[in-house]
Amino acid sequence: MTRPEHTGYDADVAIVGYGPSGVIAATYLGMAGISTVVLEKDKDLYSRARAVTVNDWTLRIFQEFGVAERVKQDMDPARGMTWKTYTGQTVFHLDVYPGELGQPAAMMIYQPDMEQELRNNCAQHESLDLRFGHAFTKLSQDSEGVTLIATDAADNPYDLRVKYVIGADGGSSRVREAAGYSLVGDTKPRRWLVIDGAVRKPWPGHDELVFWSDQTWPVVDIPLAKGNHRWEIPLNDGERDDDYESEERVWERLAPLGITEENVTIKGWAFYSHHVRHLEKWRAGRVVMIGDAAHLMPPWAGQGMQSGIRDAQNIAWKIEALVHGRVGEDILDTVQSERWMHVKEMTDISLRLGRFIEMEKGWAVGLRNWLAPKLQNVKLVIEALRPKNETNRFVDGWATGRTGRRSAVGRMIPQPQVTDASGTTGLLDDLAGRGFLVFGLGTNPRHAMSPTQAQAWSALGARFLTVHPATDTATDPDSLVDHTGLLGDWAAKFDARVLVVRPDRLVAATDATGLDVPAPRGNLKEK
Repeated sequence: MTRPEHTGYDADVAIVGYGPSGVIAATYLGMAGISTVVLEKDKDLYSRARAVTVNDWTLRIFQEFGVAERVKQDMDPARGMTWKTYTGQTVFHLDVYPGELGQPAAMMIYQPDMEQELRNNCAQHESLDLRFGHAFTKLSQDSEGVTLIATDAADNPYDLRVKYVIGADGGSSRVREAAGYSLVGDTKPRRWLVIDGAVRKPWPGHDELVFWSDQTWPVVDIPLAKGNHRWEIPLNDGERDDDYESEERVWERLAPLGITEENVTIKGWAFYSHHVRHLEKWRAGRVVMIGDAAHLMPPWAGQGMQSGIRDAQNIAWKIEALVHGRVGEDILDTVQSERWMHVKEMTDISLRLGRFIEMEKGWAVGLRNWLAPKLQNVKLVIEALRPKNETNRFVDGWATGRTGRRSAVGRMIPQPQVTDASGTTGLLDDLAGRGFLVFGLGTNPRHAMSPTQAQAWSALGARFLTVHPATDTATDPDSLVDHTGLLGDWAAKFDARVLVVRPDRLVAATDATGLDVPAPRGNLKEK
């Protein structure tokens, strides 16, 4: 690992936890060359699948790492979700939303294999020190940094001095506890048996995600990638986890679905409760919690793991800018303000889906089964139940000028296929590059800025690009042609001709709202 220049530190950053959130944060920091120590208490990757899907935002992150095409080879396209009764009636079907981020809108995954690929990719970065079997114990911090106490794989204690800490250690976070914080919210009383199996002989509908809608026995039936399958089945009243100690008892719960040993091999089973909990404050000085350490949501929308991945993307570029002295520490306040809006919306969608799935009163089930088919094509109903590109935004955070319905500020830009001056055609992110980008739609973006503004964005490492319409050609290395017109049309909706885009592809500023570099707290009100 490359040590930080300031010899009083062992590393610039410590990440506690190396699940999906931790590996994403570590990869970003590794790509940036930021010296980072990762403490992971487990010696091996957790072998059970938890998450079941990824969408185009998550895949866009994988694209930035250069692994999207590789991991997609082990994924299957999602076909949406269907509610059915045990009599075969289709109650409702929800298609996958149309994507505009340059990646498939939704893919089914097998998490252990996907996560292993991400870890393999992450391990190549020389600035990372990955410590497996090392458990975080406690921390203390001062105005200059954070001191952590940990134990190594042989249970020997040691201390570690860093500038910043990312707590990515899950729902039972020790970092959160050490910071003196606790989650608020509720845990649903219903307990769920989650069964993972490997498909041996496919059955009709095995590749369709189905919610079996029943008053007393709703079942979630999920096709995972690479020939894997999952069932999530609620325990009956009075049942306990230890009632299912034998595989024979697990088969009893699959039998009513017509699933036998001829169809699948059971790989394992576990028990879960659904949480709706979050931290009221994610930041404690130089320590920031992300992922399940900061928020927990029900699984129905498939957004739990992905929300943590987006948290990691958000904090990583800010930590990088902090370490290089390009922004002030108040930027850490914007991690929660930017991400909570999206997390809250995904949580609300999950809760709405859950209410639709878990109805227990007979009259409500009957009403749902009668009414739902009539609402199949009602736009407001679909939007209430399905994540979409328009939700990929923030209102309060590191940005200049107003946000809102008519502003591009805080929104994620689409990703069309573009062509550069050499004639190479590819996705926008691949040809434009990483980091800050300043796009001029049909115009040189520098012409819309004062020299002071252009210099300030250049100090953040921004690249300035002119994006031409299909009728023009790219004539220099800093120009692209958008043959689809997707980016230009998108910007035009917000009366913008210049877009300043952050490393996470969210808009920080436009010519319509002001092109100054934001203060560290952006448009957040002062404390």
